[in-house]
Amino acid sequence: MDVSCYQRRPKEPKLLFPMIIEILSWLPVESLLRFKSVNKNWSSSMEEYSFISKHMNRTRPVRLKYRLTKQPGYIALGSEENYECMFIVAGLVLEKHSSSQVCRIRNPATHQVLYLPDAHLGVNLMVSTFNSSTGEVKLVASYRENNEAGFEVLTVGKDENWRPLKYPNQGMSNKQAKRRQFLLADKADAGVCYCAETLTDGQDMYLEVHCLDLWSETFMTATLPGGVFSDLSKARIISWNQSIAVVDIIDEALHALVLEDFKEQKWSRYKNIVPMKFLKETRFPEGGSIVPSSVDSDDLRFVYNNGEVVLVYDMKMHKVKSFIRRRFDGEGWGNHRPSLMSFEGMRPEEEGASTSTTQE
Repeated sequence: MDVSCYQRRPKEPKLLFPMIIEILSWLPVESLLRFKSVNKNWSSSMEEYSFISKHMNRTRPVRLKYRLTKQPGYIALGSEENYECMFIVAGLVLEKHSSSQVCRIRNPATHQVLYLPDAHLGVNLMVSTFNSSTGEVKLVASYRENNEAGFEVLTVGKDENWRPLKYPNQGMSNKQAKRRQFLLADKADAGVCYCAETLTDGQDMYLEVHCLDLWSETFMTATLPGGVFSDLSKARIISWNQSIAVVDIIDEALHALVLEDFKEQKWSRYKNIVPMKFLKETRFPEGGSIVPSSVDSDDLRFVYNNGEVVLVYDMKMHKVKSFIRRRFDGEGWGNHRPSLMSFEGMRPEEEGASTSTTQE
């Protein structure tokens, strides 16, 4: 009797699950959205923040169409007509309705949207900070009421309502406070906001810079040394290389005192003085004013007429690097880094509100 011998075929090698997840982390968002329906384990892994963070650092930028609006400093993304973009963080867009107080967080890549609870009436600025380690996003809104500044904070996806913050000079009776400015530090993950006030006490006037740490939700106050500026009513604060500076234009020069460490209330020993004779040689449209905006490395940025013109001056080379005239109600394309970021309560965008993107 013949005995036939059969040789077993070797098994085909299979990819280990961690290797599959590693490969997925390099794919574009559009592909990942399709793969989420293939395997439940894949889907659950792609919803974990560790994967979202890794993918966000690896994904390629896309070209996102935008439309300039009549309101300086704002744009509208995609074909959306009724919402203006206030800022972008972690692939998410904070948008405000052009004719109401309604705000929303939108992910242009996943076409998901989260409508935020109504903020305080009279909000004049809203900024964000992002914790890249946990994926937490916090928003802070500033407003004016009864000649006082007020602040509210919201943790996106967790808080059902805005939470008021106790402001250092709220309810002061013996001094008249005037709110000057409010802005976020250069680094998105710094989590620090600044508000400057000029205060009068009889004939005396002084300037305070209040630093809001968004993660601890506490204020710290640094007072500008006396005698640095002769007229504090003209002083303003600007972002200065991940710090803050009080500046004024005096005799064709920009004078700046930098708050180097707000926790220690440490100011720079000397004022930075930047000659500005180049402004006389530059032709600006009539009817506006030019103001310093920010400093990044050696680049000093000015804006004119609420952003109609942006001028960048190289403080090291002492020359104008760029002069940009901004055309309102125009269209263009910008780079946008998409992400899978999502929050509880997000739902699909309304039909027809999706944003079209083209791969760079």
